[in-house]
Amino acid sequence: MAFAPRAARTTLKVLSVIASPLAAELGYRLWRNLGRPECVRPHDAEVHSRAARATLDLAGTRVATYTWGRGPEIVLLVHGWRSRASRFSAVVRELESPNRTIVAFDAPGNGASSGTFTTVLDYAQIITRLSARHGGFDTIVAHSFGALAAFLAVREGALASRLVTVAGVHDVDEILNEFARLAGLTGRARAGLRSRIERRTFPQVDDIWHRFVAELDPADIRTPLLVVHDRRDPVVDPQQSELIAEAHNGPTELMLTEGLGHLRILSDPEVLGQIARFADGVREPLVADRL
Repeated sequence: MAFAPRAARTTLKVLSVIASPLAAELGYRLWRNLGRPECVRPHDAEVHSRAARATLDLAGTRVATYTWGRGPEIVLLVHGWRSRASRFSAVVRELESPNRTIVAFDAPGNGASSGTFTTVLDYAQIITRLSARHGGFDTIVAHSFGALAAFLAVREGALASRLVTVAGVHDVDEILNEFARLAGLTGRARAGLRSRIERRTFPQVDDIWHRFVAELDPADIRTPLLVVHDRRDPVVDPQQSELIAEAHNGPTELMLTEGLGHLRILSDPEVLGQIARFADGVREPLVADRL
């Protein structure tokens, strides 16, 4: 999700009333703007520097990939919007083991990857190709927007034995609504943005609002799912994780935290411990657990 400076929000809010088509057009351009890629934070640098690096070509875009370890158990980490793989440094430290290979990537326009824009389809294609390269994943851990992409990829062909979402997004409607709120788009301008996304970003997709959801096939009653979200997340409504949990027909655990927000939740010791136990195949019933 993109974030608009205060001046831009004010302008778009006014234009939404007096010139909604212009507001929608400017909003769409802002939607497509990832901004300058995030740098590696100092406290993530040590883990980031230890990764074995490679690249994956995605229709001419160079996608940076990272690998820690060489064990037979494969874990994939999927970062969120306007982020990068290094954000998972605490998760990598927690999950590192002689028995594991931990894999991550920077989506196009993020981190060390080339490009200026990315979509959920790009994420899903990368996940699917990495799945083929590694013979599937024992666990996928996905944050925020990455959760939506991970579910889409698994539902459409990538292999994963279990899934973890942290502050996950359930559907594209939530992304659009949150962006419109942050950008100051209202009424017809918001509807115009929605139409532009359909026509320009996903012209070959019949119905992005139903296809792009963090749900597996309803017939899947075996894949374990761990859903983690902070009750006061200011970026993604916790209700999104509740929707992810409610839609899943396999074994489901829901962990709700307090005061960790959208990003600190990725480094909280209790959250990390639960992710590690889940990746090890140890299930501990939490707020919700359907067998």
